[in-house]
Amino acid sequence: MSKEKIDSAAFLSSLFHYVHDFNYNHIVFEANRYRVSVTLARKSAVYGNADMFYVSVDTKAFAGVMSAINSAIEIAELEGSRQAVIKTPHLERDEQIFQFRLREFGNGKYSLDLSV
Repeated sequence: MSKEKIDSAAFLSSLFHYVHDFNYNHIVFEANRYRVSVTLARKSAVYGNADMFYVSVDTKAFAGVMSAINSAIEIAELEGSRQAVIKTPHLERDEQIFQFRLREFGNGKYSLDLSV
């Protein structure tokens, strides 16, 4: 992808629409110091299991998207909830609720799993 910054509202809206339309139920962000990779996963008895690579982006270009997700997670943690809410003007249903799990692997590698 280009070195331009990504519009977080538009990216998250399109990501959540894609996940919803194709029955994926997990969005996995894998980050290190240089790249963020987004993978979609489906774990379902009805639609079958599937993993799909979505995008890989430079961390500086993806900072706005991660900031939006992190702020939703921080608000949920302050409220004592394991469910966070992202609101963007581009979502048809106005907001997306998700559960989250963050894992740290050391050496600056992280995995954030959003269950929608």
